[in-house]
Amino acid sequence: MKIVIQSGTRRAEAECCAGQDLLSVLRENGIFLPAGCGGRGSCGKCRVFVTGGHFGADGAEVLACKTQAEEGICVHVKEVQGSGLTRGESRTFACDGESGYGIAVDIGTTTIAFALCDLSSGETLAQYACLNRQSAYGADVISRIMAAQEGAADALAEAVRSQLREAAAKFCAEKGIRSIKKAAVCGNTTMLHLLCGEDVSGIGKYPFTPAFTQSRTEDGAQWGLNIGQVHILPSVSAFVGADVVAGCVAAGLDGEDAMLADIGTNGEMIAHAGGRFVCTSTAAGPCFEGANIECGMGGVAGAIDSVREEAGKIVCTAIGGGAPAGICGAGLVDAVALMLRRGVIDPTGAFAEGDRFYLSPDVFISQRDIRNFQLAKSAICAGIEILSERAGLSAQIQNVYIAGGLGFYLNTENALSVGLFPAQNAGKLRAIGNAALAGTRACLLSRAAMERAERIAAEAEYIDLSMDELFMQKYIENMNF
Repeated sequence: MKIVIQSGTRRAEAECCAGQDLLSVLRENGIFLPAGCGGRGSCGKCRVFVTGGHFGADGAEVLACKTQAEEGICVHVKEVQGSGLTRGESRTFACDGESGYGIAVDIGTTTIAFALCDLSSGETLAQYACLNRQSAYGADVISRIMAAQEGAADALAEAVRSQLREAAAKFCAEKGIRSIKKAAVCGNTTMLHLLCGEDVSGIGKYPFTPAFTQSRTEDGAQWGLNIGQVHILPSVSAFVGADVVAGCVAAGLDGEDAMLADIGTNGEMIAHAGGRFVCTSTAAGPCFEGANIECGMGGVAGAIDSVREEAGKIVCTAIGGGAPAGICGAGLVDAVALMLRRGVIDPTGAFAEGDRFYLSPDVFISQRDIRNFQLAKSAICAGIEILSERAGLSAQIQNVYIAGGLGFYLNTENALSVGLFPAQNAGKLRAIGNAALAGTRACLLSRAAMERAERIAAEAEYIDLSMDELFMQKYIENMNF
């Protein structure tokens, strides 16, 4: 059976089986729609417009995961593209001075960021970010682990490897470069396992044992990449990955008593005090990357990244300019803070009237969004409080560095007002952008930086919050605004 897929200027016929859902057909043809719920029909992110068949000439908007293919139908897809997570990150790093070019890669659960570097000078020549195609299999690491165990492991690996290939080709074409000598890659532990084709089943069940945490080097050609060697940065544990380790390198965390909070689809924190590294992770869910927010999206072009009030009117800015297509985590923090100030929601998070607050004609915050936000912000805040106590940081902490998806656009005053961070962190919050990508660039360019990453990963002590009696108490206490 054949259907037609129209995506932008691309129009192609696709073979499929009778009864096959459109989401899987699109995946098989290299089109990856966000599907935060893993194809269960609850997130509403995989909407497509279908004409022909029983839909007729006028067509209808449907969920791809819940719509079966029919002979001769045309599926109109609006793919999400764009960049934004690399803003403010152009700088030169110390390097060993070898010849050639390399790519630093931060594989986030929602977004992948790339940076092209001159290995001889340390200069960053170009940057690029895109949505992780694995999001078609679910918004979080648990969804990806389940998909891998159900037979999609090879497809998940290829989804990211294809994006590495495309980024390398894009950089080479733009800069007139013949080849990429090497790449350095960070990400959470699950993302790195999926990239490397390693078994993720140990991460998804107690005692949460990853197949590897140490740094490793792969032959890019064996993965079908147009890259020589691929260096994987070390992780700490199943839930504190190489992205956090790289962030520590970028922030220079080993040189002061401070904390790094990497807030994206996962909430990972690491603290350094008295020469000791202590880390933890919280199950914040994908709220800050937009997956369980009705108009939510990652930090790419079109996402609202700031919300404020001027002369009684709501003013929003979107990444890349233009009309907003949705809202990312930083914009969500601003929106909730504004809603509290206006009395749209009360301290419990309940709407005073109705159940939607519109930021633009097409982008709104719902009551369900507020509840998801409360769960996420409470988990982050409680995790930071517990980690501060366990690491002995409560009194002497100098800085709290904020990285991840919120690291570029976050208004720290609004973050404090909604309870995303403890009140005692006032004056200490430092948004430092994509620290994971910056630290990975340092490791790409310098063996000494890679050795720092390996030392941090080896020395860090992990606290399991699920076993901490005080965490649940703090979690409940921080739920309201």
